[in-house]
Amino acid sequence: MAQPFQLTSDQELRSAVRDATSYDDTTDELPETQLSGVLEDAKRDLYILTGSSEWYSDTAYGQALKAWTQVLAKSAVENIHIDSYSIADEEISLSNADPDDSQQIQLWTQQSSRALDKSDLPFPDYQNLSLTNTSSYIGRR
Repeated sequence: MAQPFQLTSDQELRSAVRDATSYDDTTDELPETQLSGVLEDAKRDLYILTGSSEWYSDTAYGQALKAWTQVLAKSAVENIHIDSYSIADEEISLSNADPDDSQQIQLWTQQSSRALDKSDLPFPDYQNLSLTNTSSYIGRR
């Protein structure tokens, strides 16, 4: 029996991802079509890792999918490296957060790995492999 807080559908997952990331369904942030693609990528990643597509039959596996989708969503939205730009005679210098120190990506990666470890599902291909934060390439040329 599903817990009241358990994710049970793609629609619930999309809503949970938007709540966690604060990305709206706009072309400037994360349009619904892009979120759908990100969700499908996350499913493929977890399926390759575990051999299971039982996303919503287990609270922990649903949480792993949510956390990994959030990592991929953040990568999709914030994968822009801007050093500086000019407006009229003003130049503005910017620096993105250092991906190695991204607290959100580290947290969500840890959540996904921890949830996979705690799942009650018998994953045929899972070998207790942890997802690793490889975000240091994001936004780099």
